[in-house]
Amino acid sequence: MLKGRKGFTLIELLIVVAIIGIIAAIAVPTLISTRGAAIQSKATANLRTLSSAQTAYLAKYGEYVDWATLTGGDADGVIYLDSRWVNPFTEDGIDYAESGPGDAAGFEATATLPNGTVLTIDETGQIQ
Repeated sequence: MLKGRKGFTLIELLIVVAIIGIIAAIAVPTLISTRGAAIQSKATANLRTLSSAQTAYLAKYGEYVDWATLTGGDADGVIYLDSRWVNPFTEDGIDYAESGPGDAAGFEATATLPNGTVLTIDETGQIQ
């Protein structure tokens, strides 16, 4: 009775849907964890950029300064950070803030990730 008909049976379609569901169940958690790791990596890189700018300013002038000075340029017109570094600022869901404004003794900054993790960097260059 079904001879000569072409197409997929309901069972075949259900098997394909089940296989796609299994693949998705395996792939989605991996994708989510990879995205979280990428966000943390970006925050770490940005905090290291800030630390490098502070270190460069320290080498030239012997003191740490606030972000406004680093973005506005020094007496020679050297700009150490781009203009997005206003205190505070948000990029890709990461909130950056000066938690200890730069002064002669040191600086401290934080990056708060979307999952609530807070990364902190100071004049030692260590991220915690």
